[in-house]
Amino acid sequence: MKLKYKLKISHLKYWSAIIFWALLAAIAVKSFLLVPIQVAGNSMEPTLHSKEELLIIPPGRIKRFDVVIIKTPNNVTYVKRVIGLPGDTLKYQNDHLYINHRRIAEPFIKDQVADKSENYTSDFTLKELTGLKKIPRNQYFVLGDNRRISKDSRTIGTIEGSWIVGKAVLIYWPLNRWQWLRYY
Repeated sequence: MKLKYKLKISHLKYWSAIIFWALLAAIAVKSFLLVPIQVAGNSMEPTLHSKEELLIIPPGRIKRFDVVIIKTPNNVTYVKRVIGLPGDTLKYQNDHLYINHRRIAEPFIKDQVADKSENYTSDFTLKELTGLKKIPRNQYFVLGDNRRISKDSRTIGTIEGSWIVGKAVLIYWPLNRWQWLRYY
């Protein structure tokens, strides 16, 4: 009888420890590695839709076409795509992106650009919008994929690197839209 009691106590201790460490690991992952966020608005369509839920990871090294989460000093949160990196010159002409005088394809909006009835992205240069020839160090030029309605670097200017709080990696809700986000 005494042995049975000791076995029950040891099993209880064993499973309690496992549950404790599993919960601690889950809290750490959710708090520091994978953070959920909900998309608000249509500025990233067709890639992301309003009310979809994303998992984000810490930003690490930012690359062209990453989908990033930006939190401005006045606590406004945006989800946008990085188009221009520090040191880049940037221009849009006839729905074509030019970075450092080279034409760069944007496969994530190819269907929207294919409609030639009107430009999907209005023509502009970085200098016309910001007065800058090149994107400054530790700043980024971001655009929403829905170029006609997006509030992005064309209206708010370049984004400080410190404002980028994460990169979107996965659409997990709704389940019928579950997918890893592609970076081109």
